[in-house]
Amino acid sequence: MTATETTTELPLGLGPQRAPEARLEHVFERAADATPEATAIEHEGRPTTYAALDARANQLAHVLRDRGVRPGARVALFLERSPETYVALLGALKAGAAFVPIDPESPADRVAYVLDDADVDLVLTSDALCGTVPDDRCWLAVDAASATLDRAADRRPDGRGPPGEDDPAAYVIYTSGSSGRPKGVEVAQSSITNFVAVVPTVYDVRPDDRVHQGMTISFDFSIEEIWPTWAVGATLVIGPNDERRLGADLADHLERARVTVLYAVPTLLATIPRDLPGVRSVLVGGEACPAEIVERWARPGRRMLNTYGPTEATVTATWCELVPGRPVTIGRPLPTYGVELLDPDDDGYGPVAPGAVGEITLAGPGVARGYVGMPEKTAEKFLARPGGRIYRTGDLGRWTPDGEVEYLGRADAEVKVRGHRVDLGEIESVLLADPGVSSAVVALQEGDLAAYVVADEAIDVLVARLTDLTRDRLPAYMIPTTLDVLDALPTQASGKVDRTQLPPPAGRRLVAATGPVVAPQGELEEQLAAIWAEATGIPAAELSVEADFFDALGGHSLLAATTVTLMRERGVGGSPAVRDLYAHPSVRALAAHLGTAGAGEVTAAAARPGPVRHTGRRVAAAGAAQAVVLYLLLLVVTLPLSWVYTANDGTVSTEVLTQVLVAGAAAWFGVRWVLPVLLARPLAAGIRPGRYRLWGVTYLRLWTLDLVLRQSPLPVLAGSPFLAPYLRLLGARVGRRVHVAAADLSLPRLLRLDDDVAVGYGAVLHPWAVEDGWVVVGPVHLERRAIAGANSVLSPGSRVRARGMLAEQSALGRDEVVPADTTWAGSPPQEVADQDAALVAMRGAGPLPGWRRRHLPAALAGLVGLELAAVGMVVPSVLVVWGALLGAGVLAGLVATLLAGPVFVVTVCAVVALGRRLVLPRTPVGIHPVRSTLGLRKWVADALLAYSLAFTNSLYATLYTVPWLRLLGARVGRGAEVSTAAHLDPDLLTLGEQSFVADMASVGAATYADGRMLLRPTRVGARAFVGNAALVPSGVGTGDGSLVGVHTVPPPEGVPDDSSWLGSPAMHLPQRQDSGDHPVEETFAPDRARVRRRLAVELVRATLPASLLGLGLYGYLLALSLVARGRDLLPVALVAPLIALAASSAIVAYVVAVKRHVAGTYRPRVAPLWDPFVRRTELVTGLYEAAAVPTLLGMLVGTPFLPVVLRRFGARIGRRTWIATTYLTEFDLVEIGDDAAIGPAVSLQTHLFEDRVMKMSTVRVAPGATVGARSVVLYDATVGADVDLDRLSLLMKGEELGEGGRWRGIPARGVAEPADAVTGDPMTDDPTLELPRLAGATW
Repeated sequence: MTATETTTELPLGLGPQRAPEARLEHVFERAADATPEATAIEHEGRPTTYAALDARANQLAHVLRDRGVRPGARVALFLERSPETYVALLGALKAGAAFVPIDPESPADRVAYVLDDADVDLVLTSDALCGTVPDDRCWLAVDAASATLDRAADRRPDGRGPPGEDDPAAYVIYTSGSSGRPKGVEVAQSSITNFVAVVPTVYDVRPDDRVHQGMTISFDFSIEEIWPTWAVGATLVIGPNDERRLGADLADHLERARVTVLYAVPTLLATIPRDLPGVRSVLVGGEACPAEIVERWARPGRRMLNTYGPTEATVTATWCELVPGRPVTIGRPLPTYGVELLDPDDDGYGPVAPGAVGEITLAGPGVARGYVGMPEKTAEKFLARPGGRIYRTGDLGRWTPDGEVEYLGRADAEVKVRGHRVDLGEIESVLLADPGVSSAVVALQEGDLAAYVVADEAIDVLVARLTDLTRDRLPAYMIPTTLDVLDALPTQASGKVDRTQLPPPAGRRLVAATGPVVAPQGELEEQLAAIWAEATGIPAAELSVEADFFDALGGHSLLAATTVTLMRERGVGGSPAVRDLYAHPSVRALAAHLGTAGAGEVTAAAARPGPVRHTGRRVAAAGAAQAVVLYLLLLVVTLPLSWVYTANDGTVSTEVLTQVLVAGAAAWFGVRWVLPVLLARPLAAGIRPGRYRLWGVTYLRLWTLDLVLRQSPLPVLAGSPFLAPYLRLLGARVGRRVHVAAADLSLPRLLRLDDDVAVGYGAVLHPWAVEDGWVVVGPVHLERRAIAGANSVLSPGSRVRARGMLAEQSALGRDEVVPADTTWAGSPPQEVADQDAALVAMRGAGPLPGWRRRHLPAALAGLVGLELAAVGMVVPSVLVVWGALLGAGVLAGLVATLLAGPVFVVTVCAVVALGRRLVLPRTPVGIHPVRSTLGLRKWVADALLAYSLAFTNSLYATLYTVPWLRLLGARVGRGAEVSTAAHLDPDLLTLGEQSFVADMASVGAATYADGRMLLRPTRVGARAFVGNAALVPSGVGTGDGSLVGVHTVPPPEGVPDDSSWLGSPAMHLPQRQDSGDHPVEETFAPDRARVRRRLAVELVRATLPASLLGLGLYGYLLALSLVARGRDLLPVALVAPLIALAASSAIVAYVVAVKRHVAGTYRPRVAPLWDPFVRRTELVTGLYEAAAVPTLLGMLVGTPFLPVVLRRFGARIGRRTWIATTYLTEFDLVEIGDDAAIGPAVSLQTHLFEDRVMKMSTVRVAPGATVGARSVVLYDATVGADVDLDRLSLLMKGEELGEGGRWRGIPARGVAEPADAVTGDPMTDDPTLELPRLAGATW
């Protein structure tokens, strides 16, 4: 029998179905118009008519429209069953949205994932559940919004369909997914309205029926309960949320509510202990129906139907009438549906022979659109066939002689558990997230989920840990009942796990009591303990009478009902109710109740000042203010372009495009040069040292100031004669002859740099920071002739006294002081006596005089040249696009943007290489005056290299980096790998063969002191490794085969061959971790084919980001020209920032899509350098860093919006987090808890390249933790709850900082809190608290 033959049959004796409505809510509205006074829903005996429910839903729809919900939006329904649930359901549909139901019992992690994955626009919830909604989501508590709804119009909204979309989505329902995360099934309006038009006739639902609605609305079985009922004007009886959901209590409820039609999964039906004469129709589905259930419930006068259908085929696809004594089948297709049994092993996927087993596939209008955001999975499961699309269910079946389908189970790892679809792979993924589990498999054993793992730990320890893990990540019905630890999993010849050979479960509950076993006392306790042991599968000898049924024994609602039923059957405790078990969830407590009722490692870190935790509302309010600031900034940037297009009525011509280029340059220069000067002082006015609450007004001023400073010319001015006067304009107190080679400066008003101060490359001078929910503010002061070395970090309140020095890669903590005439180095800093002889000579000679007037023309020429070069780098790409646009039209211009990317990269490289060769063809070795012609040339050369890193960031860490550095003058050996190395003098740099320089490393940085600069050659040996964010000063060599670790400064005398060093100051590592055995062709000696493939992928990596940015700009200008036609300047100017934001968001969305489809979900793994996976993940990283970050994410640091976007990339980020960094790569491996704070330039380093092997794993920052600026947390490390990891610190691989305490250093170590620390009252109204003053240089 084929699908075509079965789709045309109607059930014997049943009339034709109605024509489908255009939209699902029209089904309800038709009934409301026909029988307005009939009861639509009844809750606890209280009826609501169709007219009243219709009016209330209309009011909610108007409120949703006012909240920005537009046709085509997605609205989540996160509600317990109540009248508000159906108001929300109808209101969302009437507003034109698709609804996304979420089980109210889902853990917070699952709720957050669904909201992010479905890109929900608004959440409809209740006052009781709103706390589970992530803070970054808009929500409305329907039960608490009565007053708002009362004021809204009760007429039906119009215009519900999205413009240009004939068949919009009706809903998205999430089912279990094998990736460890659920997958969303999107169902169109035409699919669900066809279903509702068909089934009332087939099911024989009548207007006088009272239909029980007991399923959670996140389960599409609920659609079968609700919509056929409303289609005929019948009454929907809202099921209870308490113990009456199951067993005898449910039977009592159904009788009192006079229910006539009952939908149920067979497992639920089995818990009802008696017959219900008033129920005339029973419909089962959701799982296989045992014959004994049919024998119990099918009888004369009652119709019993079995329905079958996955969510992907819109609720139900087949049906049959169940009769005692006849085999149970899933029947034949509903009218308009089709079924075929196809051979999955056949290359052509053809039908199986009659009577043979095949995969059940479904066809017809009920086939869903596919999975949200999963095109590959959609293509795998939804196939195009002659006559239309089909859905592969993964179920096995065969045709019976009667033309019905016999269900034979799953072909894959998906099973049904208590009516819920469960993908065993999702549970296995969660189990494998535990570091102690090396492999895992889950099977369905006698109706229960059984987990089998391979692990080396004792089962008691494992059970306790997996209990927490599964509860946090999985809904209750997906938590395995038992856990068995095996030496190895049984496998087939193919290597796949052979589930058929798994042993029977040993009976050990996954969730078991971890405390002592307390034996029962007295007859009642013994009887109860025996029943509980039987119900839970726990040996009676292991069941403690004080163990909690739910928390310790893994009980759930179904198990509670079964347990109470056993108690009743055996006459134990009189007539107990399920509520008794909930109220008294231990054997001892329940026995006492029934008996009375008769019938019924120490760290060194000390505690810090009390943290402040902020409400979601406060964070949201701050986010709203930040959104306004961002909008105003974009308004300033886009205003000149809006004026050009408005003045030219949106037309495009050579003259107009020339004006656009001029206007764009003007906007860039204005925002870059003028805006910071205008705003820096007003924004900082009145901010004094102290503590301020995060997300408050002071924080918003500081954040805005930093946002403005990020647009400023500080990077190009760093190292120039102009930086000091520019800082003075911004409010800093800067003395004479000050040299600053760094640009990472904030709150200039509290910066004080006295005469002859020197600040090295990459130094961080931050007078404010975020700690424990506070904003800490304090001045940063460098006294006369003080030095802050390269990559040093100075915290709020820190000071370097006269002639003192904070050496390279060193951190000065809050309120710490470097005494006069001393040198301190490291993190935490320590006084050092021995110094570099060349540096001692520089300082001993005294300060040099300042800039001469003769230097000014050359300096101005250099500055103008750099600014014009930045603009000029864009011009060739612009000409390519404009030429295509004017010559061949809009589409040709669009295509030309793809070519514009490579043109831009080549132009930048040409300008930088040529500019450097002209300005500084050779860097002279020695000590030279900074304030000289050579100093000016060095500044311009440094700025050009900074342009290269900023504009062509994705060119680095590719095979193209080596020839690029050679072009600049570096000597680089064969097979070297170089990432984003900074602050180097190329012609003084030698990189040995097969050496490796990782991200953000600084190699050969010059040293500055007293108006002098020290320039020396630097060599990195063959096969040497320089780690992420390490700093190798000029003149320091690293030997062959050596390793300089992450955040490390090597010893001044250099690094011997084959030695390893870590830390600041560096410590010698006698051994280094073995990276395993990998073929040499995958690490050091790739074949030509691998090289060619990598060159091709990395060509895309190097050029695609620029093409994406060009495409976004092109789309923005095109949209702006369309908007400007026939309009005045004001509306165009107001809309222009939103268009720019949309273009940026589109770029980010594209990068997210590339990540999902190219790299997928990141998991812990090891891969050699030349493995194809490394190419894929590096491609994603390049797009993220060079496209997503500069176009949008960089502006969102420090806002509530950045966590939202990072979640889209896969990071697991809690609520109310403050994140000021974008340095994440393998997003799925990052977990940041609620209320955590991640400081600027923090690197959550989920991977490292060690011996040319990429190792990646998880990084976890627990709730309430703070990670200070420029710190690095390596993979497999955990920053514990409420820990403060101070600035410029390193947390090692596998290291875990326990709860609380303060840590700092490279690597991190515990520090003692000062005795006079102030503890901040989180509820105080005082805006500031004075900081404690520390007398010493360190703690």
